[in-house]
Amino acid sequence: MIISRRLAYNKGSFIGFKGLLKKGKGDDPVTSKKTIATLLYNSMSQSPTKDAYYHPVDNDSGEFKAVSNGAALALTEKAAAGMHSLGMKKGDRIAIMANTRHEWQTVDNGAMQMGYVVVAIYPTTKEEHTIYILEHSGSSVAVLEDVAHWNMVSPHLDKLPDLQHIVMIDTEGMPSGDWISLADLLEKGSEVLESEKGLLENGRNSVDPEDLAGLVYTSGTTGLPKGVALSHSNLHSVAETLDDIVPLERGDTGITYLPMSHILQRVNTYYGSKAGIVGYFAPEITALVPTCHAAEPTAVSGVPRVFEKVHARIMATVSQAPESRQNTFNTAVSAGIERARLELAGKSVPLMLRLKTALYERLVFKKLRANIFGPKCRMLTSGAAPISIELLEFFHGIGLPIYEGYGLTETSSPITLNLPGKTKLGTVGAALPGSQVKIAEDGEILLKGPGVFSEYYKNEEATKDAFTEDGWFKSGDIGELDSDGYLRITDRKKFIIITAAGKNIAPAPIEQKLNQHPAIGQVVVHGDKKKYLTALLALDSEGAAAWAESKGKGNIAMEQLAEDSDFKAEISSFVDGVNGQLARYETIKYHKILPEEFSVDNGLLTPSMKIKRKTVEETFENAIDAMYAE
Repeated sequence: MIISRRLAYNKGSFIGFKGLLKKGKGDDPVTSKKTIATLLYNSMSQSPTKDAYYHPVDNDSGEFKAVSNGAALALTEKAAAGMHSLGMKKGDRIAIMANTRHEWQTVDNGAMQMGYVVVAIYPTTKEEHTIYILEHSGSSVAVLEDVAHWNMVSPHLDKLPDLQHIVMIDTEGMPSGDWISLADLLEKGSEVLESEKGLLENGRNSVDPEDLAGLVYTSGTTGLPKGVALSHSNLHSVAETLDDIVPLERGDTGITYLPMSHILQRVNTYYGSKAGIVGYFAPEITALVPTCHAAEPTAVSGVPRVFEKVHARIMATVSQAPESRQNTFNTAVSAGIERARLELAGKSVPLMLRLKTALYERLVFKKLRANIFGPKCRMLTSGAAPISIELLEFFHGIGLPIYEGYGLTETSSPITLNLPGKTKLGTVGAALPGSQVKIAEDGEILLKGPGVFSEYYKNEEATKDAFTEDGWFKSGDIGELDSDGYLRITDRKKFIIITAAGKNIAPAPIEQKLNQHPAIGQVVVHGDKKKYLTALLALDSEGAAAWAESKGKGNIAMEQLAEDSDFKAEISSFVDGVNGQLARYETIKYHKILPEEFSVDNGLLTPSMKIKRKTVEETFENAIDAMYAE
């Protein structure tokens, strides 16, 4: 059925790990084999009439179509049988290169049923890396999104002897050629299911926990990407553990919007299926907020940049309000943060503070949460990159706590996580049950657990380098463990700055402080082998525009604003304030304002919104050199 829930901007809402309230366990499983194949089959087959997900009817109408578990299972099985009709056998690789959409999930779910290995390719991957991944993985089938991807891959087919079939999701503008549409593949699968009884049951039963489920290639910020080999056991263990420790209610709603080619969204999807979470697919990432308004999810799962943008939008709106309302808002947030600090520290909250925050809850916080995330949102989760304590305190203060976690592609995503009642701001939580964390002598974080990968595909040297002799995975991150086992991330090992004076400096904490100005989007601190530190400050388009509006410069272009004397004075004053909080050798001597935000489109962010530092430094080499010209 089609649900005519248009994107109502006055409702608010967001994203989805989900509920963190009461546990919603299902019936006894059809089979207890711990593979993604059985996890998905059990989840969909046990409650066939319940909604599995909603997907947009199109990208403009704001309407969503409901898909039940039974219908989702039927699509899954047609996809699986369709791939079988192409001659795929257990262990064969099928690559998917598309934006996050329900068809991605259908193909992925179908592949899991038959023991096919899904090779995830980011839709924005460069042509040379795309061809390398297809060749290196030995993919026999490639599912591509549209004609742009076809035009990227088709000229190189002679270099891809293993690639036998190309399946197109969108066929508009496609030339005639050796390809099949996904719609036709599903139709073929339906015919196969009629003629080959027991195909899917035999396929599921043939899959073992240690079988390879997926290859996720690193984003290739430097050199060629490496294929992280993840087994069914790896992915199942993380999904199952999350279902055990994050209490959920069946029927809670989440938003699927992060890249499906990123392991965080994939595991969220498996976890959500197991827990009975109803997913809404955002038409595109720019439609995230209105999609959330329609879905009214109970939780938000994202990366720090998502929450930074939300915070910037809140502050930009507040800056346009009358002074009296600004003062009320600021006083309310300060009181909320004060109360949150006491509660997180396990201390009692004074009566007057409780009364004040109860008043602000009615006057400010309840409306704020409804307007931004919706009335049902109870929690936020963040991962993939560090998030500042200031941002964490803000959201805790307004009644939307962010629970920060930590994981990598190599750990099948989260391996540590903060939880309600078990939260320490500034840490990424304690290890998930069954996993272990320790710190090497040089400060590197070492990891073990059921989600940790086995190898980099066809790369013995990289695999050997990734593990200690006694089997601990070397994360490449620097961190500390407190007495309760909570992990604090300092920085990436390779990003540690060693100045000309021999000082070791972690840039991330400095960057997080500089990122607190609403007009600043991203920050890169530089200074390795230099006498002092410098910083590139990329503007946040919304925050910078709000500042310009407040100063009567509403129509100014970002390029002009970056050179505006008043704005430069504002940012210089802010940087001076940050410097006052730092050790002398950590202070920023010079900075450069960049008019354009870093993004995936301009090649300065990875698809998971991490900054490509090497690319940034190469792109702005002249600007950096100018700051060291003396």
